[in-house]
Amino acid sequence: MRAYKIAFWLVWGVWLVFCLATLDYNGPFFDEGIYITAGQRTLEGHGITDGYLAWFGGSLLWPVGAALGYNTAGLVGARALAVLTAAVAFLALARSTENLFGPGASFWAALTFALSGPFLAFARLAVYDGLALAGIAVSFWAVTKLHKSDDRMWLAISAVSFMLGTIAKYPMALMVLPILGILLCLRQQKAKIDIPIFAFISAAIGLAFYLPAREQLGQFLSWRLQNKPSFGVLPKTIGFAIFYLSAAPACLAVAGWLVARQRRWMGGVLLMSLAIWPAYHLALEDPVGKEKHLVFGFLFAYPLVGLAMSALWERRKGRPWLHRAAALAIAAALAALGLLQLSHSDPAWPDARPAADYLTANVQPGDRLLIDESWPYTMYLYTEGRIQSPWDVVDAYRMSQGQSEIDLCAYDWFVNSQGSYRWSEAILSGVAQCGTFEQVFDTTDIVVGLGADLDYVRYPVQIVIWRNSVQE
Repeated sequence: MRAYKIAFWLVWGVWLVFCLATLDYNGPFFDEGIYITAGQRTLEGHGITDGYLAWFGGSLLWPVGAALGYNTAGLVGARALAVLTAAVAFLALARSTENLFGPGASFWAALTFALSGPFLAFARLAVYDGLALAGIAVSFWAVTKLHKSDDRMWLAISAVSFMLGTIAKYPMALMVLPILGILLCLRQQKAKIDIPIFAFISAAIGLAFYLPAREQLGQFLSWRLQNKPSFGVLPKTIGFAIFYLSAAPACLAVAGWLVARQRRWMGGVLLMSLAIWPAYHLALEDPVGKEKHLVFGFLFAYPLVGLAMSALWERRKGRPWLHRAAALAIAAALAALGLLQLSHSDPAWPDARPAADYLTANVQPGDRLLIDESWPYTMYLYTEGRIQSPWDVVDAYRMSQGQSEIDLCAYDWFVNSQGSYRWSEAILSGVAQCGTFEQVFDTTDIVVGLGADLDYVRYPVQIVIWRNSVQE
């Protein structure tokens, strides 16, 4: 048992060092730019008046933390804070597995989870998913502690942690299904009291959050229903990406469910958790965030993966050395797969930093900018004091909603970054017809993406900046 615990801390430490050492893997992701900028505005007292809660899928809790990390050490600082939230989730997963299946399963769950490409990518991204995962993971761990101690203090901790995760990112409320399912399996008759207590605490916290901000929160649902970007991604592409990222842990989780025996019902709950987010994305044909959302299902499935690997490692029948060699081979294969997945996810968007550096060096306060995928640039422009407000930048979405108050030819800068939110042909031709915009900068970055033929391909993305010579 002691050897397993030492081995776990070694795995956790190596994982943490790897994540912290590779934080500068790419420029800011679109959502990172949004949350850091919103957090900075919130620290300055503008979070509510800017109206973020009317369209954010979570509270301003993570944006504020991300802004504090950014103010300390730039983008790497914000990402380091995200790694710490993922580290909490990692610890909670290991402790939950130990409470359910013992230290051997806990170690193997930790090792295989550390090798997961989606989790490695997830952990190093400064978005609110990390805080949500930490809240859900601690809630899961507290339920297993409740089972071992029969102390309902742990039930309260579970409910509070669950609501922290849900407030961080609202859709994660779906993870109440496995949490209550596990509670029911472990506590059985006692769950008749536990579940109402859990619901009461959760509802009280939810109301305390909702009531002060109900005006904007009431607008969120209608905004979300009206804004479902598909980016032209086909359903078969969504399905293939889900299969590619989750097939290996799903197979091992099934093996763990078979090993569970006396705990088949609880194992079934853990296993079915893998289906929640694939079902969501496939039913809605929604490609947004699927790679991150799958990790929430992994959180509950990897205890079964650990159980399967532990059973293989400790098997005494036949030739034990052969079983251990098989376990090591599986771990090596998972490591290779994880690194391959990471090589696809890290360069999945163009690096905005060269273009952002040019803009921050040349844009003057009061300038007005058109940037199609604006937030990675807005983050730098605003935090460096080159614009007075994030709303000095008009992007493709705001333009499509008629939120531009001046003529196209009156803007000082025009940026075409060719990201997911692209300029319409009407905007491109309109800017060209002005005849006053001169190209002043361009850069090209290589991006990796999943094509319509279900193969990951590398392709160049050119970012071009034009300056309006009339406004100089």
